Amino acid sequence: MEATSLWYSNSSWLKAFTPFSWILRRLVEYRRTRYKSETHRVWKAPVPVCVVGNVTVGGTGKTPLVIWLCEWLTRRGVKVGLISRGYGGKASKYPLLVSERARCREVGEENVMLHRRTGVPIAVDPNRVRATQFLLDNHSIDLVIADDGLQHYRLGRDIEIAVIDGARGIGNGLQLPFGPLREPKSRLLEVQWIVVKGDNIRLDLPKSFLQLEPVEFVNVSDNSVRPIHEFRTQYAGNLRAIAAIGNPNSFQDTLNQIQIQAKVTPFRDHHHFRADELNENGTVIIVTEKDAQKIRELPMDTSHIWYLKVNVKFKDEVDEFLMSLLYKHGIDVMGTN
Repeated sequence: MEATSLWYSNSSWLKAFTPFSWILRRLVEYRRTRYKSETHRVWKAPVPVCVVGNVTVGGTGKTPLVIWLCEWLTRRGVKVGLISRGYGGKASKYPLLVSERARCREVGEENVMLHRRTGVPIAVDPNRVRATQFLLDNHSIDLVIADDGLQHYRLGRDIEIAVIDGARGIGNGLQLPFGPLREPKSRLLEVQWIVVKGDNIRLDLPKSFLQLEPVEFVNVSDNSVRPIHEFRTQYAGNLRAIAAIGNPNSFQDTLNQIQIQAKVTPFRDHHHFRADELNENGTVIIVTEKDAQKIRELPMDTSHIWYLKVNVKFKDEVDEFLMSLLYKHGIDVMGTN
């Protein structure tokens, strides 16, 4: 069993590390307190900054929420820009802007996906302050969204959004490496918006619930589209699914939800696939949209590979809450659908 699985299990032996987790928690809290008190260490952008992140490691639904936010804001006339550290990629030089020619090995597959889905400017740099400066130097931006970076305190922020996977919650409640927590659970008291993917969580704090709504299947090779019911009928009994994401079980749950009979084979998060891992002699392969970005770049026929497109859907109305939150920070959002 992998360490990440143990974090979300009832493994009693991990509880023996509680004292060490407590020490690590205090160190994390001390670091944050220093940045809050020594304000000269924090760089403040000339426009509002919204950080979308999480207090745990692993997949929480952060990237689909960032896509939803960009689309929601763009429809309302807000000029949005994204910054990212580019996890999963490594460029020869930073900072850089994501373009149509960007490759996953340079900027990371999430940023390629974000660019294709939203069309907003994206600056990539492990140094998020430098990424923000570069973005603002090259584009007229009303609001910067930092994809991840809740713990990157040197970048000043006006709004913090924490995303939690409702199915897994905060696991055993221990700090890394003994549990999934990057920061203590109490950190959630400081953010402006808590968003839970799913609804199976015990968290006595104000929060919104979102679901990932399956939309359609898209072919990796030619971008042709199949409605879910048509895909299910056409390829019944001849399917394989793979996922190199933070929480492969969530992909399995989504496939089960739409009655696709395929067992997900998990790979390490951000795994760069090889052609021999995807040649299946007539078997159709289903992947996540994030993984599809890397697979597109392989020198092979990908006509047998499809990704499942999903959109965010909130359980309750969030428009008025978001408009009010943004207005407090100088962003006057037009009320359109």
